Amino acid sequence: AKAKLSWVTPALSSRQRSPQVLRRGVQTLRGQASGAGQDLKELFDIYEAPKSVNDFRGEPKSAGYNKQRTLVHAEGDWHRAIHIWLYTPDGKLVVQKRAPGKDTFPGKWDVSVGGHITAGDSVMETALKEVQEELGIDIEMSDLEPLATIATTCTGESPVQGPFTCNEYKDLFLLKFTGKVQDLSFGADEVEKVDSVDWREVRKDLESQVGDGPPHIDGKYIPRPRHYLDVLFSALESKF
Repeated sequence: AKAKLSWVTPALSSRQRSPQVLRRGVQTLRGQASGAGQDLKELFDIYEAPKSVNDFRGEPKSAGYNKQRTLVHAEGDWHRAIHIWLYTPDGKLVVQKRAPGKDTFPGKWDVSVGGHITAGDSVMETALKEVQEELGIDIEMSDLEPLATIATTCTGESPVQGPFTCNEYKDLFLLKFTGKVQDLSFGADEVEKVDSVDWREVRKDLESQVGDGPPHIDGKYIPRPRHYLDVLFSALESKF
């Protein structure tokens, strides 16, 4: 039987210009923890929980304080992240395999670029920074194609973090990529490797991990809920 991961419903609490590939190593701007390019003491701004995880769209409401990354994941506080899917003119998505030392979902295939928003930082500056850090690409704000801000929640366990609950507001983007995947320069402490896969195959794999309800089926990708997939693949269908 396949392993399972649980999507949980949290209790409400108070608590194209084509990017140019840089042929150089990515400098990790955050401190390291257990071999991964992450600082477990990094501060995240905390947000109020959504009234409905599946239906949320828009701007989350700040709770007015911040907390260390490791505590946020241990205690299930709502925080914010960016997800950027790179697509090629022939309909492929760039996917990355997360480094084994990541604090959540190590070794899983995932979105081209993903990163938490550090306390005090904006969505856009985080997006630009994370694209450069993870894949070695310099872009401008106008290169990004905003899709939506949605809410997702899931649980898991890793050697670095232990048990975690990841309650996130995700800002989703598309980014056109006309370079060569083999030329991408990525930091091994963040990303183990990258690949390009036809977007329909990625959709098939991700949809195979979505059940009628929790727990969702574990697989090679980090599982994403139905409303996440609907936003992403509706946008890709309009292009291809």
